[in-house]
Amino acid sequence: MQPPDAVAGWDDDQNAELYARFTRDYPFYARTSRDLAARASLPEAQLVVDLCGGTGITAAIMLETLPPGARIVSIDAAKAMQAAGRRVHPDPRISWIVARAEDTALHIREPADAVVCNSAIWKTNTPAVFAAVKQALRPGGRFVFNIGGSFAGLPPAHSEPRSGPSLNELIIAVAAAEYGYPPTPHPRPPAPLTADIVRAQLGAAGFSVLDTETVTHIGTLQEKRAWLSIPVFARPPGQFTYEQRMEILERAYAQSDVSQPVTTAWLVVTAEA
Repeated sequence: MQPPDAVAGWDDDQNAELYARFTRDYPFYARTSRDLAARASLPEAQLVVDLCGGTGITAAIMLETLPPGARIVSIDAAKAMQAAGRRVHPDPRISWIVARAEDTALHIREPADAVVCNSAIWKTNTPAVFAAVKQALRPGGRFVFNIGGSFAGLPPAHSEPRSGPSLNELIIAVAAAEYGYPPTPHPRPPAPLTADIVRAQLGAAGFSVLDTETVTHIGTLQEKRAWLSIPVFARPPGQFTYEQRMEILERAYAQSDVSQPVTTAWLVVTAEA
């Protein structure tokens, strides 16, 4: 079972624009993109695939490292996300292909030097994607991706003890107190893509796993609020309109300790074809 935001809501113009704005206004995606680019050995690459590339922030960051004349193919299943990416990053070195990650090999006409996937591999059928990426890469090419801690089975990351409830907890409290929201049990999460599972799946696809590393990213509560303003991430679930969710978010944020950092853990994987 995939999370709801993995299968719905991405091919929406408002969602794409707000997502693109988040990638411009906050440093998370730039930091994670530079980390993945450094692991992908790009200085001599000529063709790189930005898998599940969204609005193109990772592609744009990788262009900083690639040599002159190198090209990036950005593959994403959501047409709206790529349309926003074309406007934000109109670099002729980036080609945009609307396609599922599982179909990557059908759209790469020559062997790629690297495939990079930032913050999205968990949304896919990973065994099928790993097989497709292996087919698209040249021998020795790098495949680098990261997985959010909750989807990788990592324990929660905390930089210091919290001084009060989290923003997510306050959202539920406000929704219950002011909107009569009856919290329902969370849907059963997908089986975590642990490091061991990822290694086994990559090995079955013919990859050599070079490294799996857990890293942490520290952000601000303002950044978290902006993230939860993107429609696919807006909370709480249930029969609320987007406008109602934003009202709840603002009331919850007003009760939050905005000085509290937001720390997340990520599993970063580097493999070689």
